[in-house]
Amino acid sequence: MTEEKTGAVAFFDVDGTLVWHDPERLRRGENLSEDAPTAAVYEAFRRMRDAGHLTFVCTGRPTSLIPEAIRALEPTGLIAAAGAYVRVGDEVVRDERIPAELALEVARRCEEAGVDVNLESNERSVELLPSGKPAHFPSSLLLRRADELAEVLGEMSFSKFCVSGYGLDDLAPLLPFLREHFTVADLQGGTFEFSLCGVDKGTGIEAALAHLGHGRDRTFAFGDSENDLPMLDAVETFVAMGNALPAVLERADYVTLSAEDDGVPAALERFGLI
Repeated sequence: MTEEKTGAVAFFDVDGTLVWHDPERLRRGENLSEDAPTAAVYEAFRRMRDAGHLTFVCTGRPTSLIPEAIRALEPTGLIAAAGAYVRVGDEVVRDERIPAELALEVARRCEEAGVDVNLESNERSVELLPSGKPAHFPSSLLLRRADELAEVLGEMSFSKFCVSGYGLDDLAPLLPFLREHFTVADLQGGTFEFSLCGVDKGTGIEAALAHLGHGRDRTFAFGDSENDLPMLDAVETFVAMGNALPAVLERADYVTLSAEDDGVPAALERFGLI
């Protein structure tokens, strides 16, 4: 596709960027997936569209966990599952999945270690919870044993997985194997994300820009967590939220206000995009 004169292209993380989550609710383990952006964020997206700029939601969530409140922003496209899935307009230009045998091996090792794991899919996620805890997301398929996963792998595939409520020390026995195949990212709030090596938000952005025929000039990305860092090398300007992890703040081109204080609209105004 030839390059079009479309103005700027901006990519926005969701949790902790477009949407603020109350830390106390996070500590209580509440399901915050339906939380919505503020009115100021919706207005900023409208003004971006009116100015001829392109907007992409760029989230770690699979599409199955992106609620209507986020879709109502009416972005140009979607990068989901931390870069494994890329859609520009109505066209899917990338859809990477974990090989079935590798997903099953992850499940077996997590079960043996007593670690709960959420295997995320654009169709329906699986929560493998050997601890006996209830499922966190109502839409998930709840399993207790890895052999149960083997029974559904012919019908399901996964883009990435997350574990919550553990520190890296708790996961130490699993990490040598997992790091052979996956990149680990701290999402804050006690959640760690595991994406296939070479699949991240940065490569997702590159796939979207290549499809658009758009270079790095006048491209922006907004984020707060470790899985947002790969966006740095894919765009011209990387903006960290004021609530970002220290490693993200240190590497950002610009630091805006926190998500709680509408840092996205503030930065868009600062750069003359709205």
